[in-house]
Amino acid sequence: MSYHNASLNFSRSPYKHNVVLNEKSLHEIQMQLMIKQELRLRYIQLMNDAQNILGREEAIDLIKESEVIWEKLSA
Repeated sequence: MSYHNASLNFSRSPYKHNVVLNEKSLHEIQMQLMIKQELRLRYIQLMNDAQNILGREEAIDLIKESEVIWEKLSA
C-alpha cells in the first residue's frame, strides 16, 4: 500500500451519529449526578457516625451485615 493512497475512512464509523442532548436531558443528567453526590456524602457521614458511636470493629461488622441484608433484598 502506498502512502499516497492511505487515508482514513470514517464513513462507516460507529461514532458517526452524534447524540444531541437537549436542555431537558442535560438537566436530568445534572440532577442524577447531584443526587449521587448527595448520597455519597450521606453514606460517608453515616459510616463516620457508626464508627464514632460503635467503634471501628463493630462499625465494620454492622456494615458487613447491612451488605448481606441488602444483597438479599436486591435478589
